[in-house]
Amino acid sequence: MRNRSELVLDLRKLGLIDRPGEWSRLDTTVPAPEDLRIEMIGVPEGSPIELALQLESVVEGIYVSGSVRAAAQGQDARTLEDLELPLDVAITELFVYEREPGDEESYTVDRDRIDLEPAIRDAVVMALPFRPVKDEDEDGEAFRYTLGEDLPESVPETDPRWSALKNLLDEKKES
Repeated sequence: MRNRSELVLDLRKLGLIDRPGEWSRLDTTVPAPEDLRIEMIGVPEGSPIELALQLESVVEGIYVSGSVRAAAQGQDARTLEDLELPLDVAITELFVYEREPGDEESYTVDRDRIDLEPAIRDAVVMALPFRPVKDEDEDGEAFRYTLGEDLPESVPETDPRWSALKNLLDEKKES
């Protein structure tokens, strides 16, 4: 486990090791770790990530809950224009003192420390849209596809080629 990262917390300093019922609040801003992204969008390395977390000591380990806020940057999947997407991701994870046999997915407490980076990475990357799209452009208009020529604003209600049939139907209704 890395000791230099701001995402590695010393539970002894927080007074949480083997003290079920104790809790500590963590409100801080840290730089984003590398590779916090998927193909078209991600949080740039070193950009600020706001953490608003509560760490609770429970019998099994440390329960971490709260939110992670960041700004993801990428490209619109339709237009390939640059876009920025604010993220506010909920995180709820249990860091266990001891893993059950065969359990490879649980986060663990290692030498009285927890590394929040894998849990934050999992939460943020899972919240990123697979196909990011820009909802509105600079003018506040929603994106619209245009195929071929634009249609005129006043389109006639009936096609003139069907007017003869319409006349026959109107005559039949009148009689």
